Amino acid sequence: MDIETGKKFVRERNYQEAKKIFLNLLNKGESPMIVNYFLGIIFFELQIYEKSKLHYEKSLKLNPNSKEILINLAYLEQTYGKFGNAELIYKKLLSLYPHYIETYYRMYLLNSHNLKEEHKNLFFEIISQKDISLHERSLANYLLSKIYKKKDEYESEIDYLKKSHEDIFNSKKNYNLQSNFYFQEVISKKFKEIIFSNVNIKKSNFQKISPIFIIGLPRSGSTLVETSLSYNDKTKAIGESSIINMAVLNQISYKIFSKSFNIKNYEFSLDHSELESFILNKFTNLFGFNENIRYVDKTLENFFNIDIILKLFPNAKFLHCFRNLNDAIIAIFQSLLPTLSWTHNLDDITNYIDDYLKTINYFKKQYPDKIMDIKLEYLTKDNEKILKDIFKFCNFEWNEKLFNINKKKNIQIKTTSNVQLRDKVKNYDYDKYQHYKFILNKYKKKYKWLDVK
Repeated sequence: MDIETGKKFVRERNYQEAKKIFLNLLNKGESPMIVNYFLGIIFFELQIYEKSKLHYEKSLKLNPNSKEILINLAYLEQTYGKFGNAELIYKKLLSLYPHYIETYYRMYLLNSHNLKEEHKNLFFEIISQKDISLHERSLANYLLSKIYKKKDEYESEIDYLKKSHEDIFNSKKNYNLQSNFYFQEVISKKFKEIIFSNVNIKKSNFQKISPIFIIGLPRSGSTLVETSLSYNDKTKAIGESSIINMAVLNQISYKIFSKSFNIKNYEFSLDHSELESFILNKFTNLFGFNENIRYVDKTLENFFNIDIILKLFPNAKFLHCFRNLNDAIIAIFQSLLPTLSWTHNLDDITNYIDDYLKTINYFKKQYPDKIMDIKLEYLTKDNEKILKDIFKFCNFEWNEKLFNINKKKNIQIKTTSNVQLRDKVKNYDYDKYQHYKFILNKYKKKYKWLDVK
């Protein structure tokens, strides 16, 4: 096995096999800088902080000024709440590469005060470069939007956000178009009509496990709920794994993305045995499958997959995180969520939320004992009480020590809520988005659920 095979496994998120290859290459002394770098990535994804840091630092010794290694090492420190370590690395990056936009973006996520008015001209200069990538230009426009936000210039902020979202969407245009098509034209239309074949419950590997699926909309408290449930060795937070979506698309993508596809004539059928085999393989490669562990999956769009999940995991439960929908639209648009295709323009966001409401309301009637509603406004107001209710619903034992996330060692938080969640939970700010209601006016006649006055 060689480096390219290992890289292939990393791209496929087959981290266990990738780990074997790169550890073997390391023992042979082959390309230690590259091998250690990829081991850093692998152990980061496997949520093993010490080993990830060890290999990044070994790689860095062989290439001390590598911006790729430095940014990854800083991000590792940042996601584990070691903000001082991260800031030192970012400062080194700025001294070495003053035009490296990724550093400014990560520093902004670390602390919004790191973004200065004086950076504006630099960002304009970066945008004007001919060889700039769409991803880099997106980050520059995003940071410009935040500068204008600080100045209360809300229309300018929104203009730069639109530019940022357009670039990030186009940076992976084909993927995003296919993703939007699946959500808008396939699963949202067919979630009630899925047909399962080749079902053999008696031989299932999943009958004894009781996973928790956190579902809903981004920016609605889902990361707070996830980190609260990550409290001992018997639970495993697997983040936004997308395993269910991958298993479904593995079977149907060749049909739905063909030129001859017609949704009216399409029968949404899934081979249950194939689904289970795919998921078991992914679980094993990503996290190591153990039927004694309670897995917590935070792939929010799994509300579309509730029937599929319960067919596979009859003991599964769902935590539905939500908030005021006006605020949700604005909060999502103000974020940069590159992996979520529908978050990059307001038409797609409002359309997705409309489909989400129809879907979750249907499943709440179908499975009232399986789904618990968690409203962000209540979660922040009476955090301990709501978390106790969540633990009871999930059949977890409550412990007062669980209440403080800062006391939990080696908790990895990848989302933009990382810094906020490691501080004291603040009450919901009902006025936070008042200045942005103007962007919702064009949708108030189309969607009855939108409350714009």
